[in-house]
Amino acid sequence: MAARKKGPVFRVTGLSASQPDDKLAASLKTTIDEVLAEDGDSKLTVHLEIVPSCYDKDKKVALVEFCGGDPAFLADLTDKPLNEYQLEMGTTDISFDRHFFGFTQLYTPKADASTTAE
Repeated sequence: MAARKKGPVFRVTGLSASQPDDKLAASLKTTIDEVLAEDGDSKLTVHLEIVPSCYDKDKKVALVEFCGGDPAFLADLTDKPLNEYQLEMGTTDISFDRHFFGFTQLYTPKADASTTAE
């Protein structure tokens, strides 16, 4: 079986931690799918992961990968990777970026895992 070709990865900030990760992921995916459909990019496949924010316990971050190409609504971030793109998700403003400035957790640690920091 051939390996899946990786697509561009974007970071989404501004997500509220008040919802469980699965509901937050479903809400974000629905929002993204609606924008993709409006732009005629419905052929793109979206993979996303919700991770804790490194800065605010009341916020979450998402890592979003688009397989099949760059989405039209985020084309400006490909041309100008230091920019951000804001979008409304319900009553929340979220931001997409590609620069990943600051700390971004890449996965959610297991709840029972010990953490060692030196």
